[in-house]
Order: sequence, then C-alpha cells, then structure tokens
Amino acid sequence: MRKLVVLSCLLLTGSGLFLTVAHYADWERFTAVALGHIWLGFFFIVIFPMYSWDHIRGHASRLRERSWLTLSGALQLLSGLGLILTGIILLLWGADSFDLPRELHIGLTVLLGLALLTHFRAPK
Repeated sequence: MRKLVVLSCLLLTGSGLFLTVAHYADWERFTAVALGHIWLGFFFIVIFPMYSWDHIRGHASRLRERSWLTLSGALQLLSGLGLILTGIILLLWGADSFDLPRELHIGLTVLLGLALLTHFRAPK
C-alpha cells in the first residue's frame, strides 16, 4: 500500500506540474494528461486516507515524541487532506474559476513533496 501511495504522489505531482506549466505558458490543452490527473486524483482520494489512518495507528506509540519524522508525517497528512479538498473544488468549478484554490493546490503539492523527502531522509 505504501508503494501505491508514493507512486500516486509522484505521478500526481509530475502530471500536476506539467499541467501547471502548460497553463501558465498558454500551451494548448493537454486533455489526456488532465484526465489522467483527475482519475489518479480519485484514486488518491481513496487510498491516501486509508493508508494515513493505518499508518498513524501503526506508529501511535512514536507520535508523542517530537522529531523530524513526526513533523514531516503531520505535514504529509495535512497537505494530503488539503490537496484532496482543493482538488475537489477545482474539479467541481474548474481550474480557471478561482485563483486561491489553484494556488493552494500547487503550494500543497510542493509541501507534500518536500514532506515526503524529509520523511524518507529522517532518522528512524
């Protein structure tokens, strides 16, 4: 399950960054990438909360201590939930309707990527 979550994060980040560059560079629409990003987002909506809950329950004894590992895990949880919420808003109303959810979605994507890197590099 962990590999599915990490792979979906990487694919969503890559396709999202590609779509962001395409949006700001005024390239023509890439509907296949956009549809893939949306469907992978649906998959992320399902597996991320399940994996997070299972992971939190499995490491509950270590969550009380303050460390880079705990901080990066909390950032992953909050940014993942924020990505789900902003992704649903963007899906329902479109990426061009509101600037704030789109910018938050991009920022949370970067935050999730940095939190994943920190989490994997943190001493365990």
